[in-house]
Amino acid sequence: MDLITKNTLIELMNSSTGLTVSIYIPTYPTGREAEQNPIRLKNQIQTTEESLSEMGKSEMEIEDFLSPIFDIVDDEIFWQEQSEGLALFLDRDSLHIFRLDTRFNPLTVIGPTYHIKPLIPYFQGNGQFFLLSLDKNRPKLFQGSKNKLFHVEELDLPESLQEVFDEYFEINRHLQFHTKTQTPNPDNSGAREGMYFGHGAGEIDEKAEIRNYFHRFNDALMNYLHDKDMPMILAGLSYLHPLYRDANSFPGLLEKGIEKDVSQMTHNQLHQVAWEIVEDQFQFDVEQALNVYNQLEGKEGETTQDLQEIVSAANFKRVHTLFVAKNDQIWGYFDPNQNKVVFDDQNHMNTEDLLNFAARKTLLYDGNVVVIPKEEVPGAGSIAAILRY
Repeated sequence: MDLITKNTLIELMNSSTGLTVSIYIPTYPTGREAEQNPIRLKNQIQTTEESLSEMGKSEMEIEDFLSPIFDIVDDEIFWQEQSEGLALFLDRDSLHIFRLDTRFNPLTVIGPTYHIKPLIPYFQGNGQFFLLSLDKNRPKLFQGSKNKLFHVEELDLPESLQEVFDEYFEINRHLQFHTKTQTPNPDNSGAREGMYFGHGAGEIDEKAEIRNYFHRFNDALMNYLHDKDMPMILAGLSYLHPLYRDANSFPGLLEKGIEKDVSQMTHNQLHQVAWEIVEDQFQFDVEQALNVYNQLEGKEGETTQDLQEIVSAANFKRVHTLFVAKNDQIWGYFDPNQNKVVFDDQNHMNTEDLLNFAARKTLLYDGNVVVIPKEEVPGAGSIAAILRY
């Protein structure tokens, strides 16, 4: 499963050159349905070929443009590593591939920019998250989503706390371990008996050492998390939570955590409890945004449900929070010179889903985008916005 963050989408949007193709398909990792994954992609390729032909592209131009996607159709190794959904983004220079755990509805969009709206929920809080399992011996980082939770292994993190203490003993043995004076054992000449962390080391301030270790761990962890804007949950014994929070510098750490002995929980139990916290947080964030909209509605210039006004405002950096319907598309394009929206009845190389246009512009200009079911959008339409000046 690939990682999707706001920065990922911004980099993707900024990378497109010329004509683009965005393809979404559902995939299956195992079973008979998995055998149909390449066929699902072939179906979308056929749709793309037909659309490009209608747009005036020659057969040779189409084959050359789509060749990177053709290459993966028969790649058996590629299809062995699938999740629940596949998103492909192609332009004249590159092909971007994301394997995700959402079963997308099949969709192909051709246009001047990538169609990224289906990916936005992944960093809203109802998609991916991190879980940090606190252990005074060695914390572990997990990445999760609604359907999966797996251990992140490609991290260069500090050694265990016991190993840190062993290192301290060699450098400054009176601070961490204390050799007991006793009658030498002739069968074990030169051996010493040590007092270990968590097992009777009465002279060691255990919490202080854990806190120091967590600071060290956090510094290393931030090398991995620094550009990721996903929520993170703490899981572990209650007394460890405030110690880690003192050391934490990751802004996505949620206030609510799992205050249990993680070693006594099954993997599925840990995933279920973590997802409930993330889902609740997402719903809270959506409700807060909707409450702000409702408070401002009726005040002139504060909110709007007018698509043309929103598209223009998004282009000129004036959207604070955007609400868009999850499965709607409205085709057209925006003419910035005339500050005008031109509608179209279909997707072609010069048009874009105007909801996608407003969403990507809002993201690029550091606004908030909330993708929700149409019935939850203010006014029950396709789009609404809180404006800024």
